[in-house]
Amino acid sequence: MKFKTKLLVANCVPFVLFALVALLIGLVQFRSSLYTEKEGNLRSTALAALTLYSSQGYGDYSYNNDGCVWRGMNQNISRKTSIVDDLKRQTKLDVTFYYGETAVMTSIRDDTGMRMIGMSADENIRTYILEQGKQLWFKSILIDGKEHQAYVIPIRQESDDSVVGALMVSQSAQGFDNIIRNYILTMMGSVCIILVLVLSFIRANVDWFMQKYTEVSDKSRHDLLTGLLNKLTFENESKEYLHQRDDEDKAILLILDFDNFKHVNDNYGHQIGDAVLKAFANILTREFRPQDLIGRVGGDEFMVLMRGIKEKDVGRADEISSEILDQLSKLHIGNAGPFSCSIGIGTDSTGYDFDGLYKLTDKALYEAKERGKACYVRYDSTDTI
Repeated sequence: MKFKTKLLVANCVPFVLFALVALLIGLVQFRSSLYTEKEGNLRSTALAALTLYSSQGYGDYSYNNDGCVWRGMNQNISRKTSIVDDLKRQTKLDVTFYYGETAVMTSIRDDTGMRMIGMSADENIRTYILEQGKQLWFKSILIDGKEHQAYVIPIRQESDDSVVGALMVSQSAQGFDNIIRNYILTMMGSVCIILVLVLSFIRANVDWFMQKYTEVSDKSRHDLLTGLLNKLTFENESKEYLHQRDDEDKAILLILDFDNFKHVNDNYGHQIGDAVLKAFANILTREFRPQDLIGRVGGDEFMVLMRGIKEKDVGRADEISSEILDQLSKLHIGNAGPFSCSIGIGTDSTGYDFDGLYKLTDKALYEAKERGKACYVRYDSTDTI
């Protein structure tokens, strides 16, 4: 996969995930608010229906000789259609009066247009309303094999407050599902439009993103003052090279430690000290080859790994070290100068890893300092130290 493609994917994936999460959260909240609103509408209509039935008659509910359910002697529930029909016309909600487990009046009609009088109450209505006397909101209840939403309240006898039936206000869930479906389609359309705009912006600015990515990557790998490799990057790349190099290639590690650098900072200030370090870094960059690794690994300590060195070129490290010492001896920055450094050189002829080569080179550096600084000492891995 090309880097530009990877960059596009890396930038788009978070937006896609965010959009999906936002869509899911929005859907949950939208459904919850719809359910709350629906429950309120059904409940208020159910209470209104109960009030109407209670106000137009008195006494207990019972079956009469004519096979109809009456309240007392003045209200024939099984024949009185005005309450359920008027509420249906006003609220678009169906009202069903159950006496026991059987519907004796309803505004619900079957496919032929007949009222569904005689239909049995759902098992949940029998359990929670008729047996336990609760009033409940059902998000999903089957009526004539179709999914509905309903609010059901118990109907009680006037004489002993016992539950004798149930009053159900319901509405088909199809309309509710359509609202949810339209919401999802609308939100998905909005998300797609936003995603297309974001993707278009990223595609149009991918070169800028790549530039910024490169800048950040470079800053994480390089020393900010000198521009050389930092300690971590230098060590990692050195270890990788030593692990993968060819058997005939030698590796030479140099550790260069500025002599008396604290004196420079204390007497001339840190700005001069920084300028000296930059100048030293420039000397190293000029003297060594592009394929050599050069890093600042401490305040005034530098390391160089010369890669791909053949046997006949091993002495090149000595020549470069002499040239570096010579250039430092001629360097003046402001009133500061000349300068010097101690150089340890480690030459690997036996397949050292980085840690082994570093220990060898560090011993050479220590010897250079013992000799009075401003010089270089080279040890080979075959030397007896």
